[in-house]
Amino acid sequence: MDRISDTHEKPSSSIETSEKPHSSWIQALSIERGGIERITPDQRQENVTHFWNACTFWLSSNMAVATLTTGALGAPMGLRFWDSFIVILVVNLISDLLPAWTAAFGLTGLRMTTFSRYSFGYWGNLLVVVFSMVATTGWNAINSISGAAVLNALSDGRCPTWAGVIIICTVVWVLCVLGINWIHKLDSLIWIPPLIVWCVTAGTGASHFSNTEPRKFARSEDRAAAVLSFIAIIFSFSVSWVNCAADYNVRMPVNTSRGKIFGATYIGIFVPSVLVQTLGAALYTGTLHNPEWKAAYTTAGVGGLLRMALEPAGGFGKFLMIIAALSSIPNNIPNNYSFALHAQNFGPWALRIPRVALVTFGFITSLIVGCCAAQYFKDTLQTFLSVIGYWTVIHIVIVAVEHVVFRRGWKGYDLDAWDDPRRMHFGWSAIAAFGAGFVGAALGMKVAWYVGTVARLIGEGANVGHQLTGVFSGIVFLGARWVEKRLGGI
Repeated sequence: MDRISDTHEKPSSSIETSEKPHSSWIQALSIERGGIERITPDQRQENVTHFWNACTFWLSSNMAVATLTTGALGAPMGLRFWDSFIVILVVNLISDLLPAWTAAFGLTGLRMTTFSRYSFGYWGNLLVVVFSMVATTGWNAINSISGAAVLNALSDGRCPTWAGVIIICTVVWVLCVLGINWIHKLDSLIWIPPLIVWCVTAGTGASHFSNTEPRKFARSEDRAAAVLSFIAIIFSFSVSWVNCAADYNVRMPVNTSRGKIFGATYIGIFVPSVLVQTLGAALYTGTLHNPEWKAAYTTAGVGGLLRMALEPAGGFGKFLMIIAALSSIPNNIPNNYSFALHAQNFGPWALRIPRVALVTFGFITSLIVGCCAAQYFKDTLQTFLSVIGYWTVIHIVIVAVEHVVFRRGWKGYDLDAWDDPRRMHFGWSAIAAFGAGFVGAALGMKVAWYVGTVARLIGEGANVGHQLTGVFSGIVFLGARWVEKRLGGI
């Protein structure tokens, strides 16, 4: 049995044997070839990715205007700035551990959606595939709208939001077609310009920030409900990277430390998330006592707040707004790039579809969804951030229980079985846990159109769906997987 250790690896290269001849211009552009086939240690002897790329990749992805928008959602719920800041800091400290942990799974040479077959089963993993594709499409659209809103505010409405979505999605598509080598090279430096934007914004807008209470809560339970709902939003943003964090480390040298990957990924997600979300929370406070800021937010969302904050910088401020809008490009790369890798897990027939074709399909889908969702962005963002986190919780809970309880660590995986359904369980236990998890979500969720039975028990309604989802799915999977192993032996 081929374990996760680096011994007894197959000498043949599944990627090399499955590739068809490529034209010279594709080779000249160094366009990535292959798909979700496992990258074996002998294929990683040439060091094409360094461990610090795991940090700069996520720095670029999270140093984005969508992160800013997320942080600004606490005040509309009634939270003061310092309340929002504490939630942002504490939740990120804990929740960012999850994508950092799954990032190390890439050292197996398998992408996260493929690796999930070991816990969800070969056929049960189709749930992971479908929901991962839905999640990446949704995030692609939402993040594009965030950047497009800045372009809309900068142009005083002359650049419609849908046009900004097209611009951002198109650039993302080009980079994802080129592949991971190009992406890592660009992400080494592309996080720096947005960081400069946020620093200048904090300086020029600071005089308008305040700790004014957005609204008075009638009861302490209502305040608790608002805090819990904001916790759910920040948590969902952080854990959204769980289903793709491993994808960008599969070409790391085989002797790369898992601890280094974990640390680099954690820093890359935690630092920009806390800094930019905190700035978003601060920017919204300007609307509480300044009618012009309030009008700007009503008209153009966070894009309007950016324009007001950077107005003292004159023409330079407008230039910085362009950079802020373009920060949505690295923010969206993980979504469009991993969409193709998710899709190839449908089965052997999907492996025969070129990665570039699937990236293009994901681009077109995100374009359509983004242009349609732009009109309802505020409600769309809050609802999507809350709901998509439920599925991610189920994903990480099942993978963690399988890894710790049933595989007992890294040596419990037959890595050669990744594409062989005969050497994997069907996945009935994961399917049962998936259903149980969504029962928990239904009881605890609070969104614009629905408040669950348990959620209604806390003040005006609190989003506690993630907690219930984790408990329900974890307990059911633990029992059902034990039964499945006793009956099936895998």
